[in-house]
Amino acid sequence: MALLLTLIVISVAVVAAVLIVTMLHLGTPGTLTLFLRFVAAAGIAAVGASVLYLVYGSGGGVASLAVGDMCMVLVPLLLLVAVRTLDGAAFLWPSIIAFLLAIGVAGVTAFVPLPGSLGVKVAVLAATCAACAWVAARSLALPASAMRIIAFASGGYAVFSVLRLVVAAVAGWGSRLYAAMFSFVPATVVGGLVVLALGVAVLQLRTASDPSPQARRDRAPGAIVVIGDWRLASAAYGPDRVRGLVRDLRAAARSLDPDAVDVPRGVEVSLSHAVVTLAEVARAEYGWSADEVALLADGVSTAAVRTHPVRLRSWRRGRSLRS
Repeated sequence: MALLLTLIVISVAVVAAVLIVTMLHLGTPGTLTLFLRFVAAAGIAAVGASVLYLVYGSGGGVASLAVGDMCMVLVPLLLLVAVRTLDGAAFLWPSIIAFLLAIGVAGVTAFVPLPGSLGVKVAVLAATCAACAWVAARSLALPASAMRIIAFASGGYAVFSVLRLVVAAVAGWGSRLYAAMFSFVPATVVGGLVVLALGVAVLQLRTASDPSPQARRDRAPGAIVVIGDWRLASAAYGPDRVRGLVRDLRAAARSLDPDAVDVPRGVEVSLSHAVVTLAEVARAEYGWSADEVALLADGVSTAAVRTHPVRLRSWRRGRSLRS
């Protein structure tokens, strides 16, 4: 009972700390900022897992292993939530579910002897990494190369985890084959390669979203047009059709504004009456129905997307009114 209480206190403290840091000033961050916060939290969890595994190897006891496993599964879980935020998906409840699942893994490690608890952890890692790869592969976020890297890295680790389970089931957790393929050194090498690939992808996303100072000076503040109610549209037309509507919207925007910038679920353009203008093009050139056209919304007024140009424009407007 004392061990159980200790684990609960430690796990809840770690989860609460990560949750508070990740969602600090919940209403203020833009899409990329929120993505970077979840990625940073995943990085913190990865470092924590490594430290706790070293502590366990030095005789730290089952408590350090349990919390280490919790941090380990938090890494792909937080990355999954991060990737979903790039498409404007909800993140609060998915992140809470991720933390509860991680605490559940810690509980399994505490009360299920090895190698049973190890099998549970590896299975959760395989499933979560596969889900992350799937979401990244289907994401509309740009640059697409960054999303492909995330999908490939996550999918690669999912395959590695599945192979780990297969070899353990066939040859045994204590076999020489398992030790040669999945001991500390090869597992660390694979994990390091995955982290390196994810770092490259995050850098690409960060660079693509940060135009040069000259470009920021030259470009006028834009209007954002998005598919307003994504869930309703997906339920009515299906996810594939809604993604097609986003592609049509972006193509229509670039036909009028070659410097249009993609944002989650839509596009930012320097056009007057952007929603009405793009609605007319979508209807005339892309054959949108009246119901599909009605899905278009101002991304600023609906709070669907926040970008730096829009915040700057709003700040200037507020300042002029106060003057």
